[in-house]
Amino acid sequence: MRVRIKQIIRQWQGVFVTAPAIAGLVVAGSLTGVFQQMEWSAFDLALRQRPQEAPDPRLVIVTISESDIQRFKSWPLSDAILAQTLKKIEQQKPRAIGLDLYRDLPVEPGYQQLAQVFQNTSILFGIEKVIGNSVDASPILKQQNRVALADLILDADGKVRRALLSVKLENGQTRLSLGTALALKYLEADGIGLQRANRSTPNALQLGKATFIPFQENDGSYVRADNGGYQILLNYRGEIKNFQTVSLSDVVENRIPAGLMRDRIVLIGSTAESLNDHFQTPYSSSLSSHPLPMPGVVIHANIASQILSAALNGRPLLQILSDPQEWLWILFWSFVGASIGWKLLKKNPFRQNIVSLAILTVVAIVLPGSVLVGLTYLAFLGGWWLPVIAPLVAMSLSVLMIQGYRTSELQRQASLDSLTQVANRRYFNEYIEQQWYRQVETKQPLSVILCDVDHFKLYNDTYGHLAGDNCLQQVAKALGRAVRSNDLVARYGGEEFVIVLPNTNNETALQIAERINFQVSALHIVHAKSLVSDRVTLSCGVATIIPNFTSSLPKLIATADEALYEAKQKGRNRAIGRSIMQ
Repeated sequence: MRVRIKQIIRQWQGVFVTAPAIAGLVVAGSLTGVFQQMEWSAFDLALRQRPQEAPDPRLVIVTISESDIQRFKSWPLSDAILAQTLKKIEQQKPRAIGLDLYRDLPVEPGYQQLAQVFQNTSILFGIEKVIGNSVDASPILKQQNRVALADLILDADGKVRRALLSVKLENGQTRLSLGTALALKYLEADGIGLQRANRSTPNALQLGKATFIPFQENDGSYVRADNGGYQILLNYRGEIKNFQTVSLSDVVENRIPAGLMRDRIVLIGSTAESLNDHFQTPYSSSLSSHPLPMPGVVIHANIASQILSAALNGRPLLQILSDPQEWLWILFWSFVGASIGWKLLKKNPFRQNIVSLAILTVVAIVLPGSVLVGLTYLAFLGGWWLPVIAPLVAMSLSVLMIQGYRTSELQRQASLDSLTQVANRRYFNEYIEQQWYRQVETKQPLSVILCDVDHFKLYNDTYGHLAGDNCLQQVAKALGRAVRSNDLVARYGGEEFVIVLPNTNNETALQIAERINFQVSALHIVHAKSLVSDRVTLSCGVATIIPNFTSSLPKLIATADEALYEAKQKGRNRAIGRSIMQ
């Protein structure tokens, strides 16, 4: 079993190296907010593309449009018109009324009439603004504790993706947002109220079928977001068309059906574009059919609808992964990309075909990328907001890195001798030619050592070819230990090795050759048939030249070969050096 695991790790080593490294890089980028805006855009797109929900039957919005302002020829609307509107709405017996208009000062005529309506309408909630430039509420509604927040939370790109449910004021009092106050008032009739949830999450609240968990600064794709107050992610029901709407003029002039507002939440607010009460939302995209900002009253309606639908119908609240789960999600897709890239590139019969390689790379990214996007979209439909950009980047980078890894691995394998795992003859030829021209420019000496295993044919005949292979492998390792890090060891022929020594004079090269002989002798590889020693030894020929445009590389190799021949003639197991004078 252990052997099998080692084989798998060796077989997929590129994947096990690449995937965690890329995942770590992407996670680091995610923690610093690199993908935040792109993840928000993906969130917006998923919200716009999901199936349209039916209008919420529990809410009615009374809109104040440009035509209404023209009809009544005043803005702000006079207290008399507002009082008349509220009376007509109350006559329909709604469960709650939300007035999304600031009314901290009288707007004559009709203030006394409006004050009486404020005083006597127990289901009416007004608004105030407490974040930024504050705007006070109606003193009458404030005295009766029927004031809610009009404030909305904007993300860094100016869009509303979070719902502010409540804020603790400086005096210690908790103020509910308009949507929250209306939803809780509606649920009172059903005997449903807020309770502490029986779970370990701090400040988790239970409301009917729903459990609310407060938004944290790094939830989802957010990075160090302001999580002041009690916030949740806003799971929009939709745009204004997803709600029952009537105009203010229709209400005042009795052009609405009797009972339209009965047992419903009624919100009154401006939809006129000339008034500064519109906000960017996920629907405010130039790619959507309705790119205009959303009126604030519609956003409050969405918040109220989200709370009611979750508490009464179990409609999903948006959930997110914890940080460790998100990191594992990214790591998983990094492994997916690396594994697919590794498998496809490994089986590619046209490795040298650039077009084929490019096509395979695109396929390795597009296919799993489509699966990732599809899975995150399905999860979103089920109420889960999963990262899509960060894992997509991790997966794509893993494919590209695997391509680079496989290419470099193939190049490395092509440059190595399969038996001894040192450079092969082809790579030696390329390398020494590069070094030659480099030394021509620097006017530094270049040395070469040719090594031959003494009486290797006798060794093979005595101990067999497997032992001979093992001998060559051990000799190659000894050569690697004897030379410097910038020297190259290559297999030159059957039992011959060559070492390239840049920037090395003949004296130093001879010292290295003698060290090589010592290292090989110290292996104590028994060679009973050797005519030189009782162990395996080497003969070395050393040649040195200062390359220039009149000298030649073949002459350097030939001189080293002559020195090797001389070493053999003088009894083997030794090194002979020669310098080529220009």
